[in-house]
Amino acid sequence: MSYPVLFAVVVLVLLHGHLLGSRLIRGVHWIFSLVPGIALFFGLQSLIQTVWYYADGKLGKTSDLVSLAIAIALTHLLTWQDRHPIEHDETVMQEKTSKRRLILGIGLAFLALISTSWIINAAFKAGTVESIRTPWPLLPSSTLWMVAFGWTALIASIWFVRSRILATLHSMLLLASTLSIAALIYRIGYGFDGFLHIASEKILLTTGTLSPKPLYYIGEYVLTTWLARLSHLPIADIDRWFLPVVATVLLPLTFYCSTARHKSASFLTLALIPLGAFIATTPQGVAYLFGLIALLFASSFSQPGTRNSALVPLIFALWSVAAHPLAGIPLLCITIALILLHSFEIGNWKLKLSSLSPVFALLAAISVPVMFVVISLKGGTTIAWDPHSLLATKPWIDLLGNFAPYIGNHFVLWPAWSTLVEAMLPLLLIALAIVAIVRERREKGHTAFILLLSAVGLWIAATVLKTTGDFTFLIDYERGNYANRLDTLAVLCLLPAILPAFEVIRSKLSLSPKLLTGATVIALLATATALTYDALPRNDALVAGHGWSTSRADLDAVQLIDRDAGERPYTVLADQSVSAAAVASLGFKRYAGDVFFYPIPTGGPLYDTYLKMTYNEPSRDTARDAASLGKTDLVYVVLNEYWWKASTVSENLRAIANKDWTIANGKVWVYKFELNTASSASTTGSN
Repeated sequence: MSYPVLFAVVVLVLLHGHLLGSRLIRGVHWIFSLVPGIALFFGLQSLIQTVWYYADGKLGKTSDLVSLAIAIALTHLLTWQDRHPIEHDETVMQEKTSKRRLILGIGLAFLALISTSWIINAAFKAGTVESIRTPWPLLPSSTLWMVAFGWTALIASIWFVRSRILATLHSMLLLASTLSIAALIYRIGYGFDGFLHIASEKILLTTGTLSPKPLYYIGEYVLTTWLARLSHLPIADIDRWFLPVVATVLLPLTFYCSTARHKSASFLTLALIPLGAFIATTPQGVAYLFGLIALLFASSFSQPGTRNSALVPLIFALWSVAAHPLAGIPLLCITIALILLHSFEIGNWKLKLSSLSPVFALLAAISVPVMFVVISLKGGTTIAWDPHSLLATKPWIDLLGNFAPYIGNHFVLWPAWSTLVEAMLPLLLIALAIVAIVRERREKGHTAFILLLSAVGLWIAATVLKTTGDFTFLIDYERGNYANRLDTLAVLCLLPAILPAFEVIRSKLSLSPKLLTGATVIALLATATALTYDALPRNDALVAGHGWSTSRADLDAVQLIDRDAGERPYTVLADQSVSAAAVASLGFKRYAGDVFFYPIPTGGPLYDTYLKMTYNEPSRDTARDAASLGKTDLVYVVLNEYWWKASTVSENLRAIANKDWTIANGKVWVYKFELNTASSASTTGSN
């Protein structure tokens, strides 16, 4: 795209983002509503492109032009009936504060900037292309102290300066320091799912469509591919930074815009956000973010005397559905439940639908289990259902036990504390939500109650899903993932509920002994720092990390195999990191029916065959099983040095393979099986 066109598009986005923000998000200065307004404009365009895609239209320059034009038209249509003048609330920009507090606030902001800069610089220097289980050993030992230092600056600013503007800026710095760590350290890529999504986005960017069309993810894909066409930046770089950057900027501004009636203490809610959901860009994470933003705006809308438009949370909630329906649909139902708490005026009629709010909260709870039942009945996935298991008492006792976890006799202070904080977070949020409910009763509000009701419903739904459904299409240790995501949704529901609670706590502490105040502040600091530690993969005395990152040696192994095979089709047995490297290097190069030529570690027969080859006695018969699945007579086995009994397995594989290679001084071994010939004396190469 030429620079004049790029400039024109940027101007159009800014103008209409300003219009949406200033018209629909009221009561704040336009500087703070601009970014949420731009996000609303992108949300409209992404929803239009999603409809375009599912209407069998190809994504490209035509869809970009049409979606941009329709988004502009919708912007004017949605703001047409709002005849209020655009507000420029100068009182917000001129918060009343003494000269002493202003100097203190600037000093604390400077300290927060130092903390963030230090962490980002340390993460950049620790960047690696080697396989790692956790990034924490690569970072200086003082990193967590610097994280705590940043939270100290925020809490001190909230307590002493009491400026929502400074709290917003501090929050951005804190989120930047945490959410950028993975993107900076994992130079090749973080996790496995990200490689699959980037490969899909590359196909969508090149061809304009995907085949077969997935019923999910598109809400994210259409925006990242549009940004790639607009900016000519690599789609991998856009994908790597999209969610961390958007969460860093948009989440604090959403807190500012949606908590205009609250004091700065509400920003302490950020200390209890499970940041691991926003570390890496995935459709699930994008759905979490936009769903949380929808709940925050819907909570504001449902408060008495609100002036914000219901369109704001609805657009974000629908965008969440387009990104990932399994996360977005429950969040959309809860958003609607909150909006219905507000009375609507139609002419001379006052319409009150608050009695329907609990109904939508119930719909949120049952939506995901119902969707899985429908999918399994249609043959989309293999799920073994056992509804009679709900009659047992153990699942429900276990559910209650989750709110009172026991760490055991582990005398390792920091890992034990971090594990305890992660486990106790739901109970802490419930306690704070109850405080908020008591506070809201004075104003005859029900927002916190509906959110708590929704969270409880989601926890029950998660238990039902864990108990009755056996997701046999997934590998054993991932079969509880879908239920665990409902637990995450429940936590996200409680975050908007507890906003008033911190105001109550601060007012109570101001009249309490200083010792109690200090203990509370230290506990909050330790909790926020522990959640930062939990946000990234761990490998310590309490948590054993199993996921190894993709390394340069893995990429070299993939390229060596592809060169050696030439034009011949082949099948590979490898672990997750190597399969991710294959997707990154070769994309979705070949399928044999529905079997990808590298194992997908979430499950499937090819991955089971890899486990059989590397956990049991390696044999050429197992290689033939892989050849049968991949419909080839050429099979490669890749073994990493960190694999269980790697040295023993490597010797056994070398004895039966036709050829083998050693890569990066023994970090990876590759074994070749020509199954149309007998095994001969193994020849060894190196790379």
